[in-house]
Amino acid sequence: METAVKIKLSPITNLSDARFAAAEGIAYMGFCFDPSSVDFLLPIKAKEIIDWTTGSSTVGEFGEQDLQEISELSELLQLDVVLMKNAIPAKDLSQIGKPIIKSLDIDSMDAVELANTLCAYAPFADGFQLNGTAAIADRSDELKEICLQYKIIWNLPYNLANVAEVITQFNPYAICLLAGSEEKTGIKEYEELYALLDVITGK
Repeated sequence: METAVKIKLSPITNLSDARFAAAEGIAYMGFCFDPSSVDFLLPIKAKEIIDWTTGSSTVGEFGEQDLQEISELSELLQLDVVLMKNAIPAKDLSQIGKPIIKSLDIDSMDAVELANTLCAYAPFADGFQLNGTAAIADRSDELKEICLQYKIIWNLPYNLANVAEVITQFNPYAICLLAGSEEKTGIKEYEELYALLDVITGK
């Protein structure tokens, strides 16, 4: 399906989600390789899933790993994109050899710090994922401007009732959908994801 706003589904932890992403034309599948996260997926398991699916770009989501580990794993798995949240200097990102999405937690950053960080990484990153849990109303003007200037993947609060308004108001490059766990191996319900997709794509 075609939509002006691209969609990123993560964390992918099973083949059912990967096949769902491919079938629905979802642009990005995110795999968590951050060992400190509850969503961590063993690389060997990720490779099995990646080898069985096509169509969506694969995104490796890393934590505080160093450049060498990120580069080696992204090459081993033939990832399309690397998403990273650590503090590796912007000028060193090219060493990874893959397109980079810089992940930023806006709850811990004021407007000046966020603007400075975006400016510093923009020449070396292909986009930014904004994460946070706080209400966005107080920062709406700031976020509108950021979405105009940069390729923003929206991982900020929204729900089925207001996702269309969020897209219209902020016009991000992409929006994150949360993948859940399987009820049993190979068995999963997708009603909530389908409902969100229908609204996002204007179906």
